[in-house]
Amino acid sequence: MPDSDDVAARLATRYGDDAWIGACVRVVGSARQGRSGAIGRTPDHYLAAAWAPGAPRSRWPDAVVIGSPAADNALAALLRHVPADARLFLADLDAVDAALAARILLAADRNLEPCQREGIAAFVAAEEARVAARVAADYTDRDDGFERFRAQVLDAPRAAR
Repeated sequence: MPDSDDVAARLATRYGDDAWIGACVRVVGSARQGRSGAIGRTPDHYLAAAWAPGAPRSRWPDAVVIGSPAADNALAALLRHVPADARLFLADLDAVDAALAARILLAADRNLEPCQREGIAAFVAAEEARVAARVAADYTDRDDGFERFRAQVLDAPRAAR
């Protein structure tokens, strides 16, 4: 198990242009699972991804890992892909494309167990639904000025046209 203090020492509390951007999300919840007549528990699994500094930032992560049973395990694995003197700022899901990182993990990690694949795929679907809901709620083509203009033009008497 990683030393939480070592992981915490590498994390930046504020975003800066020189910091790597990271994300760490639970993609597989712990569950009871039966296999060959025995019942066991699968632990939580966390996806962690990092994007290198630079302008413009790429939407493509530089590293994607999975770790369990705690987020610190995933972050410790991720930090092995980040330069030793670099800091990692953990961003929220609106600042990074975690669904893309999860799709990369699904495509690139041939060692994933079926329960991990199912959980990661469910995370991708949930994240895409969350983004779609945000787009629907926050963006529109409605323009009050245009709506007034359109109403005047469409409601004008036909003889005046």
